[in-house]
Amino acid sequence: MTIRTALIASAGFGTRFLPITKTIQKEMLPILSRPTIDYVVADCIKAGIEKIIFVINEHNIQIKHFYSNNPRLKLYLEKMQKADRYAEVAHLHAQAQFSFIKQPDSEEYGTAVPVKLAESALTNEEAFLVFMGDDFIYNPDGSSEAARMIKTFNDSGATALATCVARPDDSLHKYGIAEVRRENGFEYLTRLIEKPQPGTAPSNLANISKYIFTPQVFETLRTQQLDSNSGELYITDSIQALSHTHNVVIHTPSGEYLDSGSVATWLHANLEIARHNPELLAVIQAFAKTLK
Repeated sequence: MTIRTALIASAGFGTRFLPITKTIQKEMLPILSRPTIDYVVADCIKAGIEKIIFVINEHNIQIKHFYSNNPRLKLYLEKMQKADRYAEVAHLHAQAQFSFIKQPDSEEYGTAVPVKLAESALTNEEAFLVFMGDDFIYNPDGSSEAARMIKTFNDSGATALATCVARPDDSLHKYGIAEVRRENGFEYLTRLIEKPQPGTAPSNLANISKYIFTPQVFETLRTQQLDSNSGELYITDSIQALSHTHNVVIHTPSGEYLDSGSVATWLHANLEIARHNPELLAVIQAFAKTLK
């Protein structure tokens, strides 16, 4: 299938990052000099994605502003004899066809809601990518994990794809863990077990909420019930429901999974990317020598 569209969910409150996320959208928190979400967008562009749909908080337009032309900034830089600096941002709004869907406060909450809200924009697609805006797969060689996801999806002939990363056995109780069956060189999802008790996990594959869907998912969403405990609509329930009647292939990324969902993981993401820059690596090494 030809995949030219991606949806990026970016409407959360970022409660694990308060107080800064009271004002700044968590997807806009910087990984070095770029917002986290821009690493997701860049990966999509490398994969040939032409249309990106952002589902955003109805009160926050920071992401829309970032991916819009900014003539005021251009004029300012020219006035200050820094016109060359505009080259760093001039391309941002023209990389793809960007569109924005607002998720109102009155809407149900949960990771499946952005997909549900985007149905009219996606229903005619053969298939589409779904990412969260606060985490990404980092490949130091500059290759695209989204492109690898698409290849896995097409090579397997599956109806959907879920991305999972291997995690140590002693940490599996923190994640949604995939139970899989193996067939024709691929692994297919049979069910997701949320935070299994230690020693009971069916594999070491943790779901990281990076998917490929066909419009088939909207039929699932129309009948999907809210989670009885949280009252939220989860995309993990959607992918699990699809796995009962269709092939959902598992993709294991080549790059490193990084996220800015908490202060600790955000710090790790910054350090991981910084260490591939010789100048910044020297700063890290110098600082490390001061630690006891």
